[in-house]
Amino acid sequence: MVRSTFSLVIAAFAGTAAAQGGSGIRGKLTDAKTGEPLLVCPISVISGGNTFVETNLEGFYELPLPPGTYDVRFWCDQYEGVDVKGMRVAEGFVARDLALKPVEGAFTEEVVVIGTVDTKSESGLLLQRKLANTVQDSIGSEQISRSPDSNAGDAVKRVTSATVVGRNVFLRGLGGRYAATTVNGVSLPSTDPDGHQAPLDLFPNSLLSTLTVQKTFSAEMGGAFAGGVLGIETNSYPATLQTRLRLSLGANSESTFRSRRTYSGGSLDFLGIDDGSRSLPSSVPSDRPLTTRDAQAEQVSESFSNTWSSRTSSGLPNGSLSFSVGNTHSWGDGRAFGYLASALYSRSDAVTNADAQTFRINDQDLIPKDLYRSEFGATNTNLGALFNAGYQLDSLNDVSVLSLVSSSTEDSAQVLRGFSDTDNAEFDATRLKFSQRFLNFNQLRGTHRFGAEDALTLRWQANVSVTQAKEPDTRDLLYLDTNGVRRFRQAANSGERFFSSLGDTSGGGSVSLRFPLGAVEMNVGASAQMSQRRFDARRFSFLFVGEDPEMLGLPAEEMFSGDNIGPSFLAEERTFLTDSYDGFQSIYAGFISAEVSPLERLRLIAGARVEAFTQRLESGSSFAQGQAPASTDNTTVNPMPSLNAVYALTDKANLRAGYSFTVARPQFREVAPFLYYDAIRRRSVSGNPELLSSRIHNADLRWEFFPTESELFSVGGFFKRFIDPIEQVVVSSIQGDVGYRNAEGATALGLELEGRVSLGRLSPVLSPLRVGANLSLIHSRVSLGQGQQISTSESRPLQGQSPYVANVNATYTRESSGTEVTVLYNVFGKRISEVGFNRLPDTYEQPFHRVDVTVSQRLSEDLRLKLTGTNLLNQSSNFQQIGTDVFRYQPGVTAVAQVEWSPF
Repeated sequence: MVRSTFSLVIAAFAGTAAAQGGSGIRGKLTDAKTGEPLLVCPISVISGGNTFVETNLEGFYELPLPPGTYDVRFWCDQYEGVDVKGMRVAEGFVARDLALKPVEGAFTEEVVVIGTVDTKSESGLLLQRKLANTVQDSIGSEQISRSPDSNAGDAVKRVTSATVVGRNVFLRGLGGRYAATTVNGVSLPSTDPDGHQAPLDLFPNSLLSTLTVQKTFSAEMGGAFAGGVLGIETNSYPATLQTRLRLSLGANSESTFRSRRTYSGGSLDFLGIDDGSRSLPSSVPSDRPLTTRDAQAEQVSESFSNTWSSRTSSGLPNGSLSFSVGNTHSWGDGRAFGYLASALYSRSDAVTNADAQTFRINDQDLIPKDLYRSEFGATNTNLGALFNAGYQLDSLNDVSVLSLVSSSTEDSAQVLRGFSDTDNAEFDATRLKFSQRFLNFNQLRGTHRFGAEDALTLRWQANVSVTQAKEPDTRDLLYLDTNGVRRFRQAANSGERFFSSLGDTSGGGSVSLRFPLGAVEMNVGASAQMSQRRFDARRFSFLFVGEDPEMLGLPAEEMFSGDNIGPSFLAEERTFLTDSYDGFQSIYAGFISAEVSPLERLRLIAGARVEAFTQRLESGSSFAQGQAPASTDNTTVNPMPSLNAVYALTDKANLRAGYSFTVARPQFREVAPFLYYDAIRRRSVSGNPELLSSRIHNADLRWEFFPTESELFSVGGFFKRFIDPIEQVVVSSIQGDVGYRNAEGATALGLELEGRVSLGRLSPVLSPLRVGANLSLIHSRVSLGQGQQISTSESRPLQGQSPYVANVNATYTRESSGTEVTVLYNVFGKRISEVGFNRLPDTYEQPFHRVDVTVSQRLSEDLRLKLTGTNLLNQSSNFQQIGTDVFRYQPGVTAVAQVEWSPF
């Protein structure tokens, strides 16, 4: 069956209206052979009117009609249609259930949904999973609402084999270049100058419809595929008028009303917007680097704000506010218009107080080198808005437009205090940082059906996105205390101001055509996606130019006061040559796939995709001294075959298998033939123009069983073989500087188990209880070979890969009182967070056991209360080297109360 979401919306809208009174026909369509419900099947009046509706995800329909006599057609793709003539409708609704017979020789288990079916419900997601051509796992807004998760990064870890490290998702133990993220089918750029993924915390849950992890490749997907693709689908318009207001208030045991580090910022910081007080002063030369010999050096030095030190304050409660409104309007001639508009604001304080140390190695023993205490305080602010609208011209043609805006800001202050073995002195270091990330995504989509029984379907989309990341005026300060004398240390990252901005504009489009060719269902298409990126950074150090060393012992604000700027201190440009670059990237692709059923219960989907990938980068800052600017220009053409097979063992069980040969490509800076400075990790990184794209063999096998529409059992396994995997290797034993190279090879092998079941199977008393669990066991190995330079291990697990990941959840629902209670458990196995070098062992992040609870209570027809608690075991995050702690902190227990008001 080939139908769009809009038709489902119209059916739901009509059904709701009918339920409130009136007359017409209602019933259910089922498969005469299996009894399975038939979804998205058209029921149309062929005489006496022109009304048209479709069955919903459970096979039910409601066709509102005024009293009269009608001829009605019931039809489904690959089923024998039924015309019922002379149906008489009086007051009220006439019940009419029909069981349609499959067309002789047709594959009766297959339902191909070309449009995006409304899969917010768990049953809808499982139905989509059952009918899909690829191995996939999903979580929808219905399941997300039962958890305390606040954004896509929190929610996706509930999916089998998915973990989150920092802001990035790891799929089947693979992250970075091996785990792609798409929004409505379009890949988005990262807001990290050196990163691979679009940060998931830019997508608050109030804007999400579904999160789907595609685990096997098909020709319609982008070719950069290894661990999988996380597909984010945004909310669509509701069937009837709906407004929703959510207000939440929360507290964290480590931050709320507790002392935390902060500093004096701008007047708009509460909105996550810099008011300009952190901007680069206008007096700074824009055509040349600033030097202490510059005639305006003193004036420019005084123009920088004189805020260097942190202060303490009490953390405030966390809060959020969101609002949404949507509706669908339909007309009798088949036209319809739907829309959804939503907005979100959230703010939270965070405290991370950690004990940390670094080591040197003596024989096989770790000897403490630097021991320190880290006090980190941050305020995180999120602003988001979404507008989604669609227009159905008639039952065969519809278009929709989406605009998404999201901004995320972290305003932080950090103080480190301890002993430095390198300096043989006590030290205290301060960093003040304001980091803002912004995303604007816009998309126009259309679906058009032609021919008898809509045999030909044309789908197209065009998109434009803007991504920005800004770090205005990051300040670093370092003091050493030797024999009780505390002095400012003039060194790299001390007395330094850092300003950076990244802008990435991407655009493109795609078109596909699905049509039958005899017994084969063909799908052909093409796409183009281009991205233009600009990164600029400038850094300035305040140098001691005076003669009185006592000045170095003053507090920072006094030391860099107007009286001392000039005679004792001057700012000088320390921008690196590679602090500025322009990058261009394009992917032109074409694909063809064919779906055929050589046996009654067997589906084969074979396809091929070809991508032409171009990457150009030019680097060189006009504010830096040194070597000439460098550039790189690479073009590759990659063919990618795929084969997926689905065998329906029974009406409720599938056996799936898949194979593909895909690619993983290096990023801009990884192929640049020069050294650059990683401003986030404070280390030098060397690019390698000789890097090759990695090629990956992917193989999957899965058995899945769907006892009911909301229950599932599955067992699956996967194997991946990497050719020329790109690895980050350590090239400096002193600073930990790194570079990139193609390793000899790598493998990943995994087992995935999942189950969801209602305990009503055991006893009717337990019917309100549902439980679910998933477990992933993953083994990976990368061989760096003899050219591994100073890395400690020639062979090790992939960085960030957990050997096991487990999720367990239990939900109690009492419909009569509107009560729902959910308990969730998540744990991951220890994983490498930092690769060891110069005989130092790898640093492992230890397992983290997380228990969360959500209680939802309906207070009235339009008011609901939701209470959540996270990390109830109060687990600590711990990083170790050979069983010795190197970094440990308490995330704390968080409790949130949320009120949701839906007057319509």
